[in-house]
Parts: sequence; structure tokens; C-alpha cells
Amino acid sequence: MRPPESNRQLTLTVQPREARVAAARRLADELSAHLAERVRLTVHDNRSTMVSFRRAPGEIHYRVHHMFLEAPEDVVTALAAFAGSGRGGAGPRRRAAGNRIDAFVREHRERIAIPQADRLQPRGRAHDLQAIFDRLNAEHFGGAIDARIGWGAVRSGDRRRTVKTGVYVQDARIIRLHPTLDRPEVPEYYVAMVVFHEMLHQAVPAREVDGRRIVHGADFRRREQAYPDYARAKAWEERNLGLLLSSPD
Repeated sequence: MRPPESNRQLTLTVQPREARVAAARRLADELSAHLAERVRLTVHDNRSTMVSFRRAPGEIHYRVHHMFLEAPEDVVTALAAFAGSGRGGAGPRRRAAGNRIDAFVREHRERIAIPQADRLQPRGRAHDLQAIFDRLNAEHFGGAIDARIGWGAVRSGDRRRTVKTGVYVQDARIIRLHPTLDRPEVPEYYVAMVVFHEMLHQAVPAREVDGRRIVHGADFRRREQAYPDYARAKAWEERNLGLLLSSPD
């Protein structure tokens, strides 16, 4: 869900590294005191999932956006309740905590980094993403998808072990494809399947269920697998993982 615009004046400040480290330690200590458990905290600048946690033996590992380093006490309490145990009443408490966290994010959405779209380049060496996007939009979405599309930056380096072929940035309505796909050895039907997948994120947006963010739910998977070239594209991908993991020339 895209947070509504907020007219509240931004009060959070940009902190130097030392201050951020100290603030992260304070937040971890406060959460630990609320939960009576050891807390390990990772601070990030992601644009999608603002708060997540996982339990490990003897500790809870939180990942939070840096905006929470200056959160007031009621938001810290909500962060603790969000990871609370499953005992009676935890469901309503966790939903209330999630609502308070969402409200805090909406109030300070200016802290969420939004990529610039003015340098998007849809026309590549081998594939024109805008032409593919326009065709898919007309054929499968009734022209309803409102997004800009382009190739990501080419970065030289060692051979990758994984590759994220595409990404949809919800707040900016931007689709970026990995440049490893922009070569003649990669068939257009495979590139189109990746574009369709990212467009589908706007048609079937992520939702919250019991405090968990569901990105690829049952409806998303059903529509993705109904795409005419889905099986063909997946079969090509399995046969050509080595190509996708190599750097483009």
C-alpha cells in the first residue's frame, strides 16, 4: 500500500555515522528492555520493507529503516509489540503495533530514498524495453500500468553468484531490468516475461497479512503463470543461468 502524502513538517535529521551507531545501540537496548530478550539490530535504507524481524536462538534480529533511529517512545513500543510472542491477545496487539508503525512511516516518508527516473534508458543494445512494455500493457493490462522503464547501470566486476533480473520501485513507479539481459543471446520472449513480472507488481500490489508483507501471493503467482510465455521463458532461464550470471561484454 502506498502511504498517502503527509503535510507534517519533517523533523528527523541526517546524522553522522557515529551518532547513527549510538542511536542504533540505544534503540536495540530499548527494544531488548521491552521484550526481555537480546536484540540484534540492522539499520538499512531500503525503499520497500521498513521493518522486519526474525527470531534466532537466544535473540531477535530486527531490520529497520534508519528513520526509526529517532522514533518516539510509543513507536519503539510498537516495534517491540510487532515482534511479540504468540500468546493470547498478541494478534490484536500486533495489528495495533503495525498500524502505529505504518503511521510513523507515512509521517516521515520523505526519508525514504526515491531513485531518479530522468536518466532511465529503455532502449538497449539488443532490446527496447519501452516497446516491450507498451505491447504488454495493451495486451495484458488494458493500458492501466503507469510506470517508467529502463535498463540498470552496467557494473564490471567478478562473476556473480545470483542476479536479480528486474525490480519494481513502488513509490517512484519505476521498473529497472538488469543489463545482463540486454544482449542478443537473451531472447525477447524472456525479457518480456521479466518485464511482465515487474508490471504485475503494480497490478497485484503487496499486502500485509498478520504482520507479514506478502509480495508474491497466490493471485500474483496465478496471473504470472497464466502468462503465455511463462513456461517457455522459465525453461530458457534454467538452461542459461550461466549466461545470466556472466557480465555483458
